[in-house]
Amino acid sequence: MALSLTLTNFLGFLMRLYFKYGFSTFIVKTINKILNNMQTPKIINAFFLFVLLANMLTSCDVERQTPKYIPDIKGIERKVELIRFEQEFFNLDTTQLATSLNALKEKHLGFTMGFLSKFIGVRDAESELPTVYGYLNYADARYTYDSIQQVFSDLSTIQQQLNELATYYSYYFPDAFPIEKAYTFLSEYHGDRLAVLEQGFIGLPLDMALGEGYSPYNHLKIPQYDQRTCNKEHLVAKASNAVAQTLAMQYLRAPGAHLIDKMLYEGKIFFLTDILLPNVADSLKFGFSDYQMQYCTKGELMLYEHLSKEELIYSNDHGKTSKYVTKGPFNPQLDLPGNSGSWLGYRMVCSYAALRRKELKSANANLSTQEIDQKVLQMVLEENDPQQFLQNYKPPK
Repeated sequence: MALSLTLTNFLGFLMRLYFKYGFSTFIVKTINKILNNMQTPKIINAFFLFVLLANMLTSCDVERQTPKYIPDIKGIERKVELIRFEQEFFNLDTTQLATSLNALKEKHLGFTMGFLSKFIGVRDAESELPTVYGYLNYADARYTYDSIQQVFSDLSTIQQQLNELATYYSYYFPDAFPIEKAYTFLSEYHGDRLAVLEQGFIGLPLDMALGEGYSPYNHLKIPQYDQRTCNKEHLVAKASNAVAQTLAMQYLRAPGAHLIDKMLYEGKIFFLTDILLPNVADSLKFGFSDYQMQYCTKGELMLYEHLSKEELIYSNDHGKTSKYVTKGPFNPQLDLPGNSGSWLGYRMVCSYAALRRKELKSANANLSTQEIDQKVLQMVLEENDPQQFLQNYKPPK
């Protein structure tokens, strides 16, 4: 152990042990008190406490969270048509561009028109052909396209996840237009989420899934915490989040100014993202790494206690609260910044949904499981009183 070890560093080490192994808050506070009062050299204190903690680790059992509720979807399976739009677009015949572009429009009218205007920059009919021609001959675009073909030669897992997404969407929203198509495309690094539910399709911007460290990401100064999710594994999870955000605009009231309002709003988006892809890892859906996900799950009680103690739950001080409900660097501290509040809001929503499901099953024996699940979701989306989510929420100890 290096002689330069300081009390601050060791306290940070203890906090990491807390989140990794689930020590009680009492133990952490006791250790902090011991460290503050010890008069012996800090390196000796650190050594003996390390030995003590090492022994404790062998006997600590981490409390498991309640297993996630996943409904039976037998008989409602859906299949999404996965369209390699970027291949069709870059294979347009530039010697007969007007003819080949019109054929592409006829085949994929809704998506093609949106793609040309939003991502290629076509302003009007007059500028359409020269803009498309210029883009098809743009070296950087060709480089990105070639990179995509190497990374995305096999889309079997993506196809499977898309089918699951469309199936659960139909399960929870049977009267909505089904998700029938998914278009792969280049967004020119303009965004990583796209869902147009009224037309029944989602977009998969493959240029935003080429892996952390991809040189254009660094050139564009995309933050490291965003780059970490720019990969193949996160692609459909982000599509699920795009669907969730679109549904939020349709069904949710804009959040109030207090932190709890924003936590629950973002928590409902997490909840929607989750129920549409229940078999995909939470870390992918919520944008955390596996390690960060462990910090959240093990630190749920500590985060809740921190927000309560600092009187942040009903605070409207944006400067103090924004980091809890927006993406950002993940620094494992007592307050777990970097969207951890959104995740805690999701946990509150899950607790509320479980209680409502139990009540509905008890009071409505004639309802099918699917009808109960749809009613629970409706109640989640329509309830706007934070107290309804807080009063029965008990973070695991």
